[in-house]
Amino acid sequence: MRSETKQSNNNLAAIALAVFAAALIVAFLDLRGSDIGQLPQLIGNLGGGSLIGNSIVFSLYGFAVSILILYSWFSAGVVISQFLGLTSEFERSPTLVLACSIAIGAAAWSVIWCILGFFGFYLPSVAIICVVAAIFNGSYIWLVVPMKLPKFSFQLSAGVVAIPVILALASALAPPIAKDTLLYHFSVPKAFVSQHGNAFVQGNIASYLSLGAEMQVVWARLLGGLYNERAAEVAGGAVMWLFFPLLLTVVYGWAREIGISRATSLIATLTVAAVPTAYHVASSGYIDLSLALYVTLATYSLTRWWKEQTWGWAILIAIFLGAALSVKLTAVFVIAAFALIVLLRARAAKNPVATANGSDDRVALSPGRIVLTGFAALLLAGAIASPWYIRTWVATDSPVFPFYMSIWPGKAAGWDVERSNLFQAMNSQYGGADVNKINYLIAPVRVSVAAQPEKASNYDGVLGPAFLIGLPLLIFALWKLELGVEVKIIAGVAGVMYLFWLFSSAQLRYLLPIVPMLGIAIAAAVEKIGGRLKGIAQFSLVAASVCGLLTTFAWFCQKAPLRVVLGGETRDEYLARNLDYYPFYQEINANAPADAKVWLINMRRDTYTIERPVVSDYLFEDWTLRKMLWESRSVGDLRTMAKSLGASHVLARHDFLFEYDRSTLVDDKRPRAENEAKLKIARDFILDKANTIRADEKFSLIKVN
Repeated sequence: MRSETKQSNNNLAAIALAVFAAALIVAFLDLRGSDIGQLPQLIGNLGGGSLIGNSIVFSLYGFAVSILILYSWFSAGVVISQFLGLTSEFERSPTLVLACSIAIGAAAWSVIWCILGFFGFYLPSVAIICVVAAIFNGSYIWLVVPMKLPKFSFQLSAGVVAIPVILALASALAPPIAKDTLLYHFSVPKAFVSQHGNAFVQGNIASYLSLGAEMQVVWARLLGGLYNERAAEVAGGAVMWLFFPLLLTVVYGWAREIGISRATSLIATLTVAAVPTAYHVASSGYIDLSLALYVTLATYSLTRWWKEQTWGWAILIAIFLGAALSVKLTAVFVIAAFALIVLLRARAAKNPVATANGSDDRVALSPGRIVLTGFAALLLAGAIASPWYIRTWVATDSPVFPFYMSIWPGKAAGWDVERSNLFQAMNSQYGGADVNKINYLIAPVRVSVAAQPEKASNYDGVLGPAFLIGLPLLIFALWKLELGVEVKIIAGVAGVMYLFWLFSSAQLRYLLPIVPMLGIAIAAAVEKIGGRLKGIAQFSLVAASVCGLLTTFAWFCQKAPLRVVLGGETRDEYLARNLDYYPFYQEINANAPADAKVWLINMRRDTYTIERPVVSDYLFEDWTLRKMLWESRSVGDLRTMAKSLGASHVLARHDFLFEYDRSTLVDDKRPRAENEAKLKIARDFILDKANTIRADEKFSLIKVN
């Protein structure tokens, strides 16, 4: 009787889940009119001319450079794993051996290139020496280190997982067009290479950030630049793309290690791969997937340390957390979550754990020793990341510059407390909670269904409904069923990080570090539940992932990068298609004097594709214009102030600057008549017909007279 009741409940739950999943998928598709809804038209972007041309060799060379760097990561990672005595620990999952070793090596090389930059060693010769040393070391490893490599066999589900990875690769090899990449992910490494070190880049406040992931771009650009600039650009995009397949390999390997079936492990991997924003990050040179990789592996190391309490796993926690901190300051939220887990482990110290030598003997470690080991790992993580923060601290008086200047003051040209506070206010707009506090409560639904790219109130990205479908199953399994300690730790870390994300800057890219862990935890819950509900859950997750894949494919078609990667389209043609202002950059690059200096105003923060020195405000791109405008009494005064910047040319986006209700130049505290007089001065300056070089309804390029 009990079994019949249980079966009946399972069937009812399966029906409820199917209805819930269908409703979420329909709601998601209903809001995808700008991408999935336009797919028939967007597919046409893939044509338009010849497919293959001579410049395909640049893509091949740049990609080959990224493979050399990948091998260098592997070479260093295996040595470090051997030194820590951890190689044998991974024998249960060869897939995890490979991915973890590569990630360890990537973290190590990031530190090496950071230190090389302090001494001005960003040179092609140094890049070659590093690769050659890694190749020789890797050859030695293959000869003397016994390694059990994973077996790869093609399956339909694995082929589906590969779709977004391949699409992301094609986009990553194309010239960069994403905003933050043009601002600093690629432009700062380009400047570092030109100055042979990581000294701060004048006018680019992002050069004060921790740039651990960008160190791989520096290395790639040095090697790619041995061929030409386009090959250097391809190499940088390809090396950042590598973190996407690495992350998916970790998801699959960890799922398999904790006993999840092959089919459900592949579904977990698919749910992560099919997140459209994951594709966007991997294809755009962004750093968030490298952060996700390090956070995921740090959490994996934490679960192993929880069980085994060995120093080796504590050191791995430090390596991966340190690498995460080197990528982005938001990793401090992970440290907070880990500190909580360490304290919980100390509380449970009466539970026996395995000894370090792996024998069946059991020992009870004291809470004090557990806390000491755990917190030592967190301190070591800070030490690993410290070169970046000390570098910034020395230069600005604040290790967290340019953030939180009202708490920890810092100083550097082009930034101040007012702009720091405005930056925090801007970040608080993501998710729309600043205008409606209810959005905090309904955030899981909104971020899964209603999220949109380029819209701050809608999280500036797309997640998809798969994780919301799996969330009730995970909560139920944690409440009613006995899940492994790994899943409980994953859920705890993900929960803490989600709360920090929700109440800080709810931008979807910043949520990616918990996505792989949630995928694994949901898969474990589905596997544990079993019965008909398991089958419905698997089908629902796959169906939701297909919706994500369709969104990804639509975004791929919007960019249409295939022809430029294969050589059928020139770099200039591709950029002109995707960046509406690029013809103005072409004008400057082709015709402006070599000593020209361009003042960029509201030009999407792009300092990468312009080949002349620039003056440009960081983030708030008309800050200087607004300040000078309100200090000017006439257009002549404004021209004189522009000259004081050293600017010989001004390139501005002006389509909203002169509209009273939209203009950022308007001071609401002043009378309308005074504001309109100032707008006229700005208009006469930016739309100076006598000195206009090129203009349209959106942009204006003038020479400062």
